[in-house]
Amino acid sequence: MIEVILFTHNTILLLQCSMLLSGTIMATYYVYHNELIHLNQNFIMISKKNSQHCCHGDRKKSITMNDLKNLGSIYRQHNILSYYQLYTDKDAWSKALYYYALVSIPINVTTVCELILEDMPTQTQLVFIVITIIHAFTGLIPFIKLAIVSSDSHRIKNHIPAIQLQLKYRHYLRMKLKYDDLYERLMFGRKIAFTFGHLGIITFRGLFEAFLAYFVAFFLIMGLYMKENIHSNQ
Repeated sequence: MIEVILFTHNTILLLQCSMLLSGTIMATYYVYHNELIHLNQNFIMISKKNSQHCCHGDRKKSITMNDLKNLGSIYRQHNILSYYQLYTDKDAWSKALYYYALVSIPINVTTVCELILEDMPTQTQLVFIVITIIHAFTGLIPFIKLAIVSSDSHRIKNHIPAIQLQLKYRHYLRMKLKYDDLYERLMFGRKIAFTFGHLGIITFRGLFEAFLAYFVAFFLIMGLYMKENIHSNQ
């Protein structure tokens, strides 16, 4: 009876921590995602509008002063969002996500191994399945959202070359240099993304690598379970 109470208490505590972290991550995602989507849409709209003017040979309508101000505003806001993303990651998120991954992955792997190898009653199996699903859901979805934020931060680089071709006159030189700098940072600089501490960065590629690491951990723990079962049977 005591073991059941302890198991229930620890399970509820773990799920509460996971849901709290997930909720906080989701709130962070919506803040960054909505702002970056707005910036990217405005930038693409300016680029497409002026590229159409250039295609029709209308030099007078290449880049208006209003568009130039909007480009400057987009540049500044993108830099601010990138700074806050990197700063908050270094200050808080990196360690929190690192310890969460360090604890969460072995727990999930162990639970799956228990389900596969251990002979449990049906009710216990259902409890383990529910715990595994909730734990995986509260862990995977928020990390995917953070990877989307990183993708949003870098999406603008795909459209910078097009706008650079339109900033070809002397009075656009200052803005052209700013976007040259932004393009270089997005292409070759530090990745604008949240991190798992020293484990890696939270991008779609980083999550794929973490997925592979999960399978490695799964087979290692599975091997330990099978060895233990063999020794116990002997």
